[in-house]
Amino acid sequence: MAKHFADRMLDAIEAKQAPLCVGLDPMYERLPKQIREIASSNRAGLGEQAAAAREFCQSVIDIVAGQVPCVKLQSAYFERCGPSGVRAYFEVADYAHEQGLLVIGDVKRADIGSTAEAYAVAHLEEVFIGEGKDERTVTLDAATVNPYFGKDGVQPFIETAKAGGQGVFVVVRTTNPSAKDFQDFKDAEGRRVFERIAERVNDWANQEGCLGDCGYSLVGAVAAATYPEDTKLLRALMPNSLFLVPGVGAQGGSVDDATLAFHDDGWGALVTVSRSVIYAWERPEYQHLGEVNWEEAIEVSAVDMKAALAEALARRTATV
Repeated sequence: MAKHFADRMLDAIEAKQAPLCVGLDPMYERLPKQIREIASSNRAGLGEQAAAAREFCQSVIDIVAGQVPCVKLQSAYFERCGPSGVRAYFEVADYAHEQGLLVIGDVKRADIGSTAEAYAVAHLEEVFIGEGKDERTVTLDAATVNPYFGKDGVQPFIETAKAGGQGVFVVVRTTNPSAKDFQDFKDAEGRRVFERIAERVNDWANQEGCLGDCGYSLVGAVAAATYPEDTKLLRALMPNSLFLVPGVGAQGGSVDDATLAFHDDGWGALVTVSRSVIYAWERPEYQHLGEVNWEEAIEVSAVDMKAALAEALARRTATV
C-alpha cells in the first residue's frame, strides 16, 4: 500500500516550501496560438482540442514542477473533447507524476450505492494508458467529491482511497455566488447547510484508518477563500482535514483570506490557483511579456504567487 495521502502531501509541501497547487484548466479558446498550431499539425492520434490541452498542460507542468508540490486537473475541460480528451487527461496525470508532482482529479463525482463505487473505481483505481510495450498504468492521488448524496455517495470513494493511499476532497464551500442559495440555507437550529456538511466531513475524516502519521486525514475539504469568515469557522469544524482552497486570484479571493484555512502553525491547507497562473499573460501586470512569451509569464506568476502566499502565511503565524 502506498504511503498515506496526507503524509505524502505534507512531505511534498515541505520539500517545495509551498502549500500551493496549480490548477490545469485547458480552455481551448484561451490557449496560446503556438499551442493550437502545434496540436493542429501533430495530433498524435488525439483530436485537435485534446492534443492542444495535453500539450499545454504538459508545458505548464514543466514550468511549475520546481515550484509547487501538486497540480489539479479540471476534468471538464478534457471531457469536453470526448474520448480523446479523457485519454489526454490520464496522460497529463502520468506526465505530472513523472515530474514528481502529486495529482488531484477535480471531478466532483458522487451518486448512490453501487454507482458511487463505480465512480470511485473510475477516478481512483489504476487506468491503463499507452499501447503495446509502452502500456502502463496511472492512478491519481486524490479526487474531489460532491457530498449531496450523503455518506452513501462519499464512503465508496473513502474506501477506495484508503486502499490505495489516496485522498478525497469533499466539496463543502464553493466560490460561485449562487452557491449561497443552498449552502447558506439555515435549519431550525440556525446552522447553515455547509456547516452541517462540515460536521459530516469531520466524522468521515476520523473514521478508522483515515488518519495519517501527521494527524491529518485522507478525507479533506474544499473550502473557498472567498468567504474568509466562513473559512475560519470551517477550520474549527474540521481540524483533521486538509483544505483545498480555491478562489484566490481570478475569483476575487486574496492570499490573506486563504491563510485562514491553515492552522496557527501554518499547516493544513493547500491553496489552488488556476487561471491567474496558467493564463498569466492576459493579466495587466504580465501583459508586457505578451502571448509570445506565455511560458515566461506563467513562470513569473507562479513564483510571484508562491512568494505572496509565503509572506501572507508569515504574517498570519506572526500574529497568533
